[in-house]
Amino acid sequence: MNAGAEAQPPTRPDIPMRPLDAAAIAAARARQAQLVKPAGALGRLEELAIWLAGATGSPRPQVVPRVVIAAADHGVARDEAVSAYPPAVTGQMLSTFLRGQGAITALAAEVGASLRLVDAGVDPATAPSDAEIVRVGIAPSANLAEGAALMTPQVAAAVDCGRELAAEAAADGVTVLVGGEMGIGNTTAATCLAAALLDRDGADLVGPGTGLDDAGMARKREVVTRALALHRPKHPGPLGWLRRVGGGEIAVLCGLALGAGEHGMAYVCDGLIATVGAAVAVAIEPELRPRLLAGHVSTEPAHAALLEHLELEPVVDLGMRLGEGSGAVAALALLRLACAAHDGMATFAEAGVAGPAS
Repeated sequence: MNAGAEAQPPTRPDIPMRPLDAAAIAAARARQAQLVKPAGALGRLEELAIWLAGATGSPRPQVVPRVVIAAADHGVARDEAVSAYPPAVTGQMLSTFLRGQGAITALAAEVGASLRLVDAGVDPATAPSDAEIVRVGIAPSANLAEGAALMTPQVAAAVDCGRELAAEAAADGVTVLVGGEMGIGNTTAATCLAAALLDRDGADLVGPGTGLDDAGMARKREVVTRALALHRPKHPGPLGWLRRVGGGEIAVLCGLALGAGEHGMAYVCDGLIATVGAAVAVAIEPELRPRLLAGHVSTEPAHAALLEHLELEPVVDLGMRLGEGSGAVAALALLRLACAAHDGMATFAEAGVAGPAS
C-alpha cells in the first residue's frame, strides 16, 4: 500500500435521512397566520415553531428533549500541553455530572431534559465505574500531532453508539436531541477537524479553549499546524479525518446527529466540538442539515466558521464557551417558549378578535 494512503479507511455508512415534513410545516405556517398577533410579531419564535413542526412531523410540536454527553480523553492533551487543565479533569467531570453537580445537569433539569452520559474513551484510571454510564469500549485517542488519533474500529464503534442512543431516544418519545461533550484537549481536535472540513488554515481557527494564555495559544497553534501538515497529504475524507484528528466523543456525536436524521428528530448543536461532529455527519449525509439547529455561537473562531459553512443561525449569543451542551440547552428554553406560543395562543376566530384587514 502507498505510504500516503489511508490505511483501512472507515466505511461511509448509507443512512437514509428523513426529510422535514412539508405538510406539517405548511400547517404550522397556516396556524401562525391565524394567531392573535400581527404576522411575524414574535420574530424567530415563529420560525422555530415552524421548523420544529417540520422536524417532528407535528403541526403543533412539543419539546421533549434529551441531552447526550459524550466524554473522552485525548493523547494530544497528555503529550502536547494544549489545555489549561490536566487530562484527569475529563473523568472527574464525568463523575461530577453523575452526582448532578455540573452546569449541564443543572441546566438540563431546568428545561426538563433527560440526560445520558457516555464514556467514549475516558482514561480508565480516572473514569467513573457507575452503571448508568453508556460505554463505547474504546481507549482514549492517540496524539493526533504524531499519528492517527483513532483506529477505524474505534470510529465505527463510537458512531454506532451515537446512532443507537438516537434510536433509544426516539423509542422513548424524545423529539429534540442535544449533543454535548466533555474532554480535555478536545478543542484542539475539533479545530483540526474543522480546518480539514473547511479547507482552512488551522492556525487561524485556534481559540483559547478552557482559557489558555498567550504562550499556550502559540503552542496550540503549532500543534494544530503540525497535525494538519501530517494528515492533509492523505486526503482521507470526512470519516477518515474523524479517525485521524478526531476523538471518541466527536465520533459519538457524529453518530447521534446521523441518528436524529435517521429517526426523525430535531438536533440542536452546542459549541465547537458538538458542531464539528454534526458537520462530519452532514458531510456523510447532506440531507441531515435541515434538521440541525445552532443552539448558540461560542467564542471559538472555528465554531463561527462551521456555523457559516452549515448555514446555521445561532439561537442565542451569550458569550458561552463551556461546552457540555450548555449553550444548546439554553436555546431549548427559547424553543419551549416558541412551542408554547404556537400551541397555546388562540386564533383570531377563537378569541373573537378582528383579524387584519384583507
